Amino acid sequence: MPKITFADTDETIEVEVGASLHDACEASDAPIPFSCTVGACGTCICSIEAGAENVNAIDDDEEGTVSRTTDVEGARLACQLTVNGDITLRAIDA
Repeated sequence: MPKITFADTDETIEVEVGASLHDACEASDAPIPFSCTVGACGTCICSIEAGAENVNAIDDDEEGTVSRTTDVEGARLACQLTVNGDITLRAIDA
């Protein structure tokens, strides 16, 4: 099972392959804030510190929200991620 490590707290959770990162965070009270959950607000902006190849590719809508929210290279929206392998991520203060 893939492991999600939250660099801010060193907390690690396990999820099924193909799990929604949003659902996993909500189920475990993980330290990623969410608001709209559809990729429009940017509240859940994060950086993937390891394992970026283990999530789905960014689409144009997500890229638009990310570019309006931060200039951190490789930033993603946690609500839009599907986890396919181990990742380490950190919340970004928007």
